[in-house]
Amino acid sequence: MATTNGTQPEESYFEQQRALLVNDVAASLERVLQNINKLNRSLEGVIAVGNEFGQVEGLWSQFENVMAKEPEKEGAKNAKEGLAVSGGVDSMALASLCSESTKATCIGFIVDHKLRKDSTEEARDVAEELRRLQIEPRVLTLDWRPYGNPLAIDHLEHVARKLRYQAIGRACRENGIGSLLVAHHADDQAETVLMRIVGKYFGSGLGGIRSRRPIPECQGIYGVDRSGSPRSAASGEKEVTDDAHEMLIEDGGIDVVRPLLTFTKAELIDHCMAAGVRWFEDHTNADPKLALRNTIRHLQTNKLLPVALRPPRLLEVAARARKQAAEVESSAQREYDRLDISLDVKTGIATFKGAAKFRAVGRNVKTALVRKLLSLVAPVDEIKALDVYHVAEIIWPELHVGKRERGRRTPAQIANVTITQSSGAESGVWTMARQVPTRKDAASKFIVLSQLSIWQLWDGRYWIRMRERHVGDSPPETLEIVIRFLQSDDIANLMKTLTHSQRSALRKLLSLAPGNLRFTLPVLVAREVNSGAVTPNGERAVALPSLGWSADGWARRPENDSLEDPAAEWLWDIRYKKVEFANGGSHRIVARLPDVRSNRDEAEGIRADVHDTAFSHRLIS
Repeated sequence: MATTNGTQPEESYFEQQRALLVNDVAASLERVLQNINKLNRSLEGVIAVGNEFGQVEGLWSQFENVMAKEPEKEGAKNAKEGLAVSGGVDSMALASLCSESTKATCIGFIVDHKLRKDSTEEARDVAEELRRLQIEPRVLTLDWRPYGNPLAIDHLEHVARKLRYQAIGRACRENGIGSLLVAHHADDQAETVLMRIVGKYFGSGLGGIRSRRPIPECQGIYGVDRSGSPRSAASGEKEVTDDAHEMLIEDGGIDVVRPLLTFTKAELIDHCMAAGVRWFEDHTNADPKLALRNTIRHLQTNKLLPVALRPPRLLEVAARARKQAAEVESSAQREYDRLDISLDVKTGIATFKGAAKFRAVGRNVKTALVRKLLSLVAPVDEIKALDVYHVAEIIWPELHVGKRERGRRTPAQIANVTITQSSGAESGVWTMARQVPTRKDAASKFIVLSQLSIWQLWDGRYWIRMRERHVGDSPPETLEIVIRFLQSDDIANLMKTLTHSQRSALRKLLSLAPGNLRFTLPVLVAREVNSGAVTPNGERAVALPSLGWSADGWARRPENDSLEDPAAEWLWDIRYKKVEFANGGSHRIVARLPDVRSNRDEAEGIRADVHDTAFSHRLIS
């Protein structure tokens, strides 16, 4: 009798796992179905897996229909798409379909993880098969040197996933690719839904794997993470501005697209066999004791779970959940477009009014609407619906079932955002701003600019870069440039060196972010260092990028690369993160940086006069 570890029979192991899943999930599944039915009483339009587009000629025709329904990214007409190829039957079927498709021209990215002795040879074999399919292959080798021995790493699977996506994301950027096709299929979808039920996730997560989403694990990589195609807030056009005082809004990035979610693995195997396509299996994926997903896959494949927990029923759950979520999202988008919203990207402050007219809108739609609003200023990408419920209850108190809680006042804080309601005549106006950071939070948002001219994502809100105008590619060893949150000491130290008119001008700029909100702004700081330590009195604020302020020797680098101040040796630039915003009708973006050099008096009033001549010399020499 086979054993799992020398002591427990394999059959006993799987029987225990089956019993645990059945006992823990069966009742939950029925409750989930009931809840979804309450939200979505009609199943019209929901059809079985593998039949979403009707009984058409075959897998290839269905794939063509899927690709035709994919929205085309702007500027991507006739552009190549990326294809993530592991070598398994799923990705090789996708490669075969892409090679036959008139809708997709791909570069196949093969990742050599260097975790198995034969991984490099296998990557070469996969590349050869892609060439046979007339798909250009690119083998990407992961670099494990920063981690030492990868086999000794805790959570190796997670680290490998992160490195894999980052390598593919950068390769897509270098090849001008905006969409990465991956081969998740219907069986993966069913496994994901069951895992989420096991984990007690009964919300929108029951919709399973999304067919399109931004590439994961790549936060802060410019041109990959929701960036790379900046737009003018004034015109909405891509990278067209000669205005040195306008902050551009980022757009672009790479999306992961999953065109096989309606196809079963059996269908993909049949396709590869019929087309004579080779595939290469990683046997660790078949070990049912290695991970929960593998255990679920084994139980599903061998039909060891009740009918209610098998793929057809789970896919029905996912289809219903997605349909309901799509209706909520559509309604929330409609209300969002009607709302009066203003976003000031200089300070990261947004205001909105008119929420009272949406009282009749349902709870789920209101929650989705609040999440859209929070995303304008939040320093995080993902805002969970459960975390937003209490904010919706504050904006619309009638949502709260307890009478005692009605009329709760702001401020409220969620997703590192503070939301407040104005009083008096302006009581219908709500303000959202980045929460003032804690000391721990501030310490984690401290970036040393060791690589100049590289865009850095700071605090999840601003993309910032700097460079020397003439001197090499890096700052002197005795000088360190950092981005961090503005601090009260920075302001106090500046005020000591400024004239009366200069202090007044700086206060006027800072008033754009009143009170403690100014301490949510980015500041560029130049620090004298000696043997890695900051020297006494060796730290000075040299730019408030979002406010357009610069010290002597520093200036913004405009988008057209012209320079208003020929004496400036240090150049910086700033852009706001990608946001969903119409900037027209009832939406307004304030993206113009203060024109601090519009005349000589104002320039003298706002620019810092660095009295420490030795320090100033080091900044500009």
